[in-house]
Amino acid sequence: QLTYYKARDGLDIPAFLSRPPASFGPGPFPTVIMPHGGPWARDELSWDGSWWRQLLTSRGYAVLQPQFRGSDGWGRHLWTAGDNEWGQKMQDDLDDGAQWLVAQGVAEQGRIAMYGFSYGGYAAMAAAVRPNGIYKCAVAGAGVSNLTRIRSSMFQNPYTREAQRDTVTGLSPLSEAGRIQIPIMVFHGDRDTTVELDQSASFVAAAGSSGMDVQYHVLQDYGHGPAWSRATAAEQLSYLESYFRTGCGGNGL
Repeated sequence: QLTYYKARDGLDIPAFLSRPPASFGPGPFPTVIMPHGGPWARDELSWDGSWWRQLLTSRGYAVLQPQFRGSDGWGRHLWTAGDNEWGQKMQDDLDDGAQWLVAQGVAEQGRIAMYGFSYGGYAAMAAAVRPNGIYKCAVAGAGVSNLTRIRSSMFQNPYTREAQRDTVTGLSPLSEAGRIQIPIMVFHGDRDTTVELDQSASFVAAAGSSGMDVQYHVLQDYGHGPAWSRATAAEQLSYLESYFRTGCGGNGL
């Protein structure tokens, strides 16, 4: 369902909320906050071709997909409000959505995780390094950990070089990876040319000194975005299912 909640600075944030089947009861539920990629993109109220949302709800998790500031397709005000706010107000929007779900009786406090891919993977890394966070664990797929490196690789044409490059500033999770606050699982495709594998590998290496549980999977013959094959899709889904069922710092989400 399409819903709206207030960010801490008063901005209205649209979001898509998906609940588990009725057989799981009325809630509150263990919950996954799932920010989209881009970040200049948006989610749609349609079938999720990645199967991520369907997998999670079928296993009893509520899923919130916030259309955080910086998201495209919701008006210029929301879109430009994300400029220079990577890991900052954009991240606040995700946390505020989680807290709103707790207040609504949908999310169970202490059983909230973040999962995202691409920019969503960046957000999951950022969630892991934020002090006094609200998540039990995070999962980052093909996440950006170094903003300086991604700026140099993303902006290769005149439009993005002039119009968007200077809006990509904020937190680089790599700089704080050694002080992550929660367990995290990271996965990345070995043929990813959009977000290079080193973005995850460097983060995982640095996070190793944190004392937190850090799991890392490199998916073979896989690029960026939707899985290229049923086997790759099944591998992704199996990592998600098993981590939230038995991992996430122990005993699952």
